Amino acid sequence: MTKQDIPRNSSIDRRTVLGLLSGGLATLAGCSSGLSDSSDGGGGPPEEQSGYIEETSIEIVENGRQLALEVAVTDEIEPSSVSIITESGREFSSDYFSSGETRTRLSLTEGEDSYEPLPRGQHTLYLRGDDVETELPLELGTTFEFEEAVPGTEHEEIRDDSLGVVVRNIGQRTGAATRTILNGENKDSKAFEPIKPGETGIVEFTFLLADGPHCVKVEETTLREEELTVGFLWSDPVTVIQPIQYTDRFDSTGNGCKRTLAGEPEEVTTTPTKTEMET
Repeated sequence: MTKQDIPRNSSIDRRTVLGLLSGGLATLAGCSSGLSDSSDGGGGPPEEQSGYIEETSIEIVENGRQLALEVAVTDEIEPSSVSIITESGREFSSDYFSSGETRTRLSLTEGEDSYEPLPRGQHTLYLRGDDVETELPLELGTTFEFEEAVPGTEHEEIRDDSLGVVVRNIGQRTGAATRTILNGENKDSKAFEPIKPGETGIVEFTFLLADGPHCVKVEETTLREEELTVGFLWSDPVTVIQPIQYTDRFDSTGNGCKRTLAGEPEEVTTTPTKTEMET
């Protein structure tokens, strides 16, 4: 097994914690009825369902692009190691407990530069120790829906010359927006921004409404349909078509162009996010 290079100190910004699993991204379940125990899942936080697990949380680590699953076990057992096994049976990450240690962190991203997250799906947390061997379901997945598009002049969290796409988490797990795609081209790769179940978040398409020094001259005005896609952790993307009007601000030579929203956005169906088993 490979020991993951996930910091164990206070460098983790606790303000970015995605939440305990009682309302967070994953649901783990188990019970402590014997030496070898498996669980077929269930609701509620793991500390209410397993005598082995005391606390679990999913956290954003250091640079905002790495995720870690923190696992704390009861001090009544002597754990030796814990692993995340993917839906397809691949060991994604693992770590050993030092003597007397009851808390560790497992990487939920891989790749030194890409930080690819563990795919959505039904995975497994495998805990081993003295007189302990148990498998706990680890579920990743939620659902986001489009709410509205707003210009930056109407929202204090984004630039005046940007367009914001407001999305709502309608699933049961905390999720995060990770990137923006404009007309099929990746534009920005943001640090993870957690959005809890039932809450909304705004995703910024920077400079999309910025006035330009030149304007493609067709007629007095030009209307274009821009395809805006928001990518998420463990959720299908949200894509909308937003008409934007390009208006010649000065004269017939096209010296300068003003961009404004023109009409309501239309949400379009996107390709579902693949799970570990489907890739």
